[in-house]
This record gives sequence, structure tokens and C-alpha cells, in this order.
Amino acid sequence: MKLRTRIAATYVTLTIVAIAIVSMISSWQIRQFLEKRDEATLTAQVSMFAEQFSAGILHVDPSGGSDSTLSSLAHPLGTRMTLIGRDGRVLFDTNVPRDSLGFLENHKGRPELRAARRGRVGTDVRESRTVHEDFLYAATQIHVPSDSLLDGGYVRLAFPTGPSRALVSRVQMMVWLVGLVVALCMAAASIPLARRITRPLQGISKMAEAMTKGDLRVRIPLAAQDEVGSLATTINTMADTLSTDIERLRKLERVRSEFLANVSHELRTPIFSMQGFLETLIDGAVDDPAVNREFLGKAHKHAERLNTLLNDLIEISRIESGDMKMSHRYFALPEFLAHVVEEMRPEADRKNISLTLLNPLPEDVEVFGDKERLKQVMVNLIDNAIKYTDPGGSVTVRAVADADKVTISVADTGCGIAEEHLGRIFERFYRVDKDRSREVGGTGLGLAIVKHIVEAHDGTLSVKSAVGKGTEFSFTVKR
Repeated sequence: MKLRTRIAATYVTLTIVAIAIVSMISSWQIRQFLEKRDEATLTAQVSMFAEQFSAGILHVDPSGGSDSTLSSLAHPLGTRMTLIGRDGRVLFDTNVPRDSLGFLENHKGRPELRAARRGRVGTDVRESRTVHEDFLYAATQIHVPSDSLLDGGYVRLAFPTGPSRALVSRVQMMVWLVGLVVALCMAAASIPLARRITRPLQGISKMAEAMTKGDLRVRIPLAAQDEVGSLATTINTMADTLSTDIERLRKLERVRSEFLANVSHELRTPIFSMQGFLETLIDGAVDDPAVNREFLGKAHKHAERLNTLLNDLIEISRIESGDMKMSHRYFALPEFLAHVVEEMRPEADRKNISLTLLNPLPEDVEVFGDKERLKQVMVNLIDNAIKYTDPGGSVTVRAVADADKVTISVADTGCGIAEEHLGRIFERFYRVDKDRSREVGGTGLGLAIVKHIVEAHDGTLSVKSAVGKGTEFSFTVKR
């Protein structure tokens, strides 16, 4: 069953249920009102007649002379009057001829008479055994010392319940007729209403189906700021997220493929070189003093390069997987920088490069971070600066502090980096000059490691460079 059909059917069903409830409640309330009204009226009337009998205004003539008078009083009220002696015998009944009274059963056990004997007006609703019709009965006791027939007896009035019940039935019928008209109107109105409600949902369904087939470019137009509009917004957001996730996965797949290709290439070069040198030695060059030490030295150099590459691969894998734990603490920055520069000075001296620390910071300036990892950052940056600076050049380390952080920079007078490469130099295995990078022993992972470590310290990493003039790397660390 279609949704709009279910919506229309729901509206009609709810209307019918509401009409049924209204009908039952209204019928019950009307019936209660009429019963209470009839009971109150009949109670007042029987009390009035009892007072008149007790005062002697009305009486029962054994010869039947008073029958017409009593009947003329009861009939205009629409009631049936019965006079009952204290022994329960019927003395008079407006609906029964006098000569038939003897055939009536004793009324002493009637519920309304039992209640009347307790000093109040007794009432009861039941079918009359005499005329076989439902009546509301009200009876009260009469005290007439001058009339032995009525003294201690009862006057009882009976009112037929048929008219009240007929009125309730007519009201109930009118409610159902009106309800039927309302239900038909609701059915006629619910179909276009349901169509109006489901039309945007059908559009959403078509769009969602297109998305499931892979077309994530489609978007659902927002027709209204309601629940349907909210659903459309949610699906559009989900599509945006899926598009982003798919694009990210594709990018990760490209990165993974490039990474595997780069790793394979980087490993293949030193392995093939080592294999060539070792095969040459095995083929007899090991006995040639002129080449054996040279070839062993070259093989050893490539082994060192391979070891460095594997260490960097392990390092960046630990960083990106979150396995590398940081140990942050406060430490003195001037002493730290001076120690790192002194460690790197022999490397700079070998290339005839001036390595200078410009550190105007007070000795008590401290930063918060992992000292060993930040040393790794400094070593990588200084080592790169030395590698890509020609002999006679200079490398300068500088630190500038402000209120909440310190900016540390490493500047060189090397070959510089073209602007088109600056946005990618922190990518794994990205090389500006691949031949020179391998010549100086770079693995292509150093700057990627630097970037991850700086970001793990909530710092920022930047680079400025000009071809032929040099490069400056800067990063920040919290005080």
C-alpha cells in the first residue's frame, strides 16, 4: 500500500473513531441527563401526591368513585399511578380496571416500596409485569390515620422510559449521520492532502535512489522548513559527507599506491647498488687491492642509506598510527638549542659551512614539549640546510619569544626551493630535485616527520624560500 493511501486511510479511520467516541459519550451524557431529570420530576410528583393523600385532599373510594379523578390527575403528567396498601395489595392502578386488581400479585417486595419503608422516596427502573413495558418507578409511604385503606400504604408513580430512550437513539442517529458526512468530506480532503505530503518524499526517494547508484552529485531541493525539509537537509549533508569520504578514500588510495611505489623505488636503489658491488667483489674484485676497499665502502654507504630509510619508515609509521607517545615537560630552550647546534657543527665544518646560533633569549626561557622529539625536528632541519647549502655558505638558527610561544627558525644560503614546490615539500617522498636528494643521502621522509612532530605539539610549521638565495623553515612551540 502506498504511503499516501495509508495517510488517507489513517485520517478517515481517525475520523470514524472520533465520531464513534463522540456518539458514545454524547449518548451516555444525554441518557444520564434524561434519567436524572425524569427521576427528579417523578420524585417531586409522587411526593406531592403523597402530601395530598395525607392531607385528605385525595382519597381512594372502594366503590371506584374516585378512579376517574385520580386518573385525570395522572394522565396529563404522562404517568401511571398505583396505590398500594400497607399489606402490598394494589388498591388502585390507572392502567388496570378495578375488577382486575385482584389478579395482580402482591407488590410488597417491590424495590421502590422497600426503599419507601425506610422513610424516603424509593426509585427503580424495570419492565412492568402488568403492561410489559419499561418504567421508571417512584414510591413513597402515606400516613392517613382517617383512611384505614391508605394508612401505612404507598403511592407510586411510573413513567415510561421509551420516549427518553427514543430521544437518545435519535440524537445518536443524528451524530452518526453528521459523522458520516464529515467522514466523506475528510476522505475527499485527505487524498490531495496525502498527495501533497508525499510528493516531496517521492522526490527524496528518487534522489536517494540515485545516490545509492553512485550519483552523489544530486541534491534534494529544500521546499519547506519542516520535518521533510529537515530530512532533505540531512540527506544532502550525508551526500556531502559521503562525497568527502569517498574523495578522501580515493586520495588515501592514491597516497598508498604512491607510498608503496616510492618505498619500492627507494629500497630498490640501495639494494641494487649493494648487490652490484657485492657481486663484483664475489666475482674476484675482492682480491684486487685497488678496488676492494672502494667497493666495500660504497656498499657500506648504501647499507647505511638503507638503514636510515627503514628507520624513517618505522618512525613515520609510528607517528601516523599514533603509536609514538610524547613525553611533554618544561625544559630550558637556550641550552637545548646550543647543545643541538654543537652536535651538528662537525657536519657543517666538513662542508666548510658556517653554523651560527642567534639566541638573544634569556637563559631561563622554557618551552613545553617532548625534548627528544623536538631535537629530532632540529636535527632534520639543520641537516637538510647543510646538505643543500654549497661550501662557503651559512646556516643560521634563531629563536624569537613572545607571550605564549617561541618561534624557532633554521635559515640557509643554499639553492632555494621554487614556489611551485613549497606546498608539497612536507609530503612523504616528495623531492624537489630527486637526483640531488639521493646524492646527498636524503630519504624523502625527513620533512614529513618534522611536520607530524610539530603538529603533535600544537605548533605551526612554515617555509620561506627563494631560488638561489636560500630557505628558511620556522616552527612554533608553547612556552
